[in-house]
Amino acid sequence: MLKRTTHYQFQPYGSILYDLSEVAEQHADYQQNALKLTAKSFSHVYSSNEPCYIQCKSGIVLMAVSKDGDTFENFVIHRIVKTNPETFFNFISISDDAEIDICYRKSNLEIHPAAHEVTFSPMVTNLHIHEILTTFYQVRKEDYVFPGEAHSYYELVYIDHGSMEMDVDGKAYSLSKYDLMLYYPGQFHSHYTKHDQTCSYLTVIFKMDDTLADSLCNRVFHTRKDIYQVLCSFMKAVQTEDYLNQELAILYLKEVIILLHQFDHKEEVDAGINPMQQHYEHTLLNEILVYINNNICSAFTVEDLCIKFSVSRSSLQNLFRTNLHISPKQYISNLKLNHAKLLIQEHNRTISEISDMLGFTSIHYFSRKFKKQYGLSPTDYSKSIHP
Repeated sequence: MLKRTTHYQFQPYGSILYDLSEVAEQHADYQQNALKLTAKSFSHVYSSNEPCYIQCKSGIVLMAVSKDGDTFENFVIHRIVKTNPETFFNFISISDDAEIDICYRKSNLEIHPAAHEVTFSPMVTNLHIHEILTTFYQVRKEDYVFPGEAHSYYELVYIDHGSMEMDVDGKAYSLSKYDLMLYYPGQFHSHYTKHDQTCSYLTVIFKMDDTLADSLCNRVFHTRKDIYQVLCSFMKAVQTEDYLNQELAILYLKEVIILLHQFDHKEEVDAGINPMQQHYEHTLLNEILVYINNNICSAFTVEDLCIKFSVSRSSLQNLFRTNLHISPKQYISNLKLNHAKLLIQEHNRTISEISDMLGFTSIHYFSRKFKKQYGLSPTDYSKSIHP
């Protein structure tokens, strides 16, 4: 899932603005260029030792960003992006075409060859099931024999109850309850039940425009709960005549094949965090961080955040420590102190004004926190950058 530039993980690379007034006020010598984008890859990157400002004017644009010019993270441009100095970046049009405006100081914008070509891979299907030719559910008693056949289609066999013996291209297989096997086009297959065996099984014969991986061939899968549930949904879809249920059946068959592709590492994935819960936590954390950043010059407490976002203090603590490895109180303090450094560098306000502006309870408390964080008092730091 792609993240937007408003996501908290974009913060090492830049920040978000809602208008370009800052450029006009602080960077009168900046120039603005419109870039039209169509490419899905790039082999060079931009960087500047001063902020650049990027705004998407049309289409959907992916911004690739890096701190070393080698390893890139991707974000969809949302709002106006202000890059941090020394950030490497370039753009890819996710839509067929797109346009951005970029504001920069021409003398400071550099172009470098990328360490490797960066390519955007769109979300497209790699499984094209052209047609489900037939599907049927059968019950076989003891000593049943199917002499065998070979055809030019894929065939899925799922054992619902009992067991069955199979022969595929001269190799014998024994399938029991919940086992599944795929026959590939051209494979000769036969099956039978022994004198003490009965079997109920589902057969699906289908045509694909693609070739399935060899890793699924000549293999018996003992299906887990997730595959079983999809097969149940498949059976329900093929047995009713509701509008577009045939489309549903094809989608469920696709899902079964995808789960078979993921079979060998799926158990490890399932043992982890629920993906919906993880997405909820990331979204909530992002909203909280955006609020903190947008209100950095206001006085608020951790309790205020808990009330605003309807979370308990312990849940908020766990959210920050799990994802950012820091407490919310320390995160707010670090952010305010970092912003204080930037304000001191501008040399437009007194230390007392900056302390009040950032919501510190007193200038003495601000000075003590600043010195603990950076090893210098705010006054000494101001002198060190403006001798």
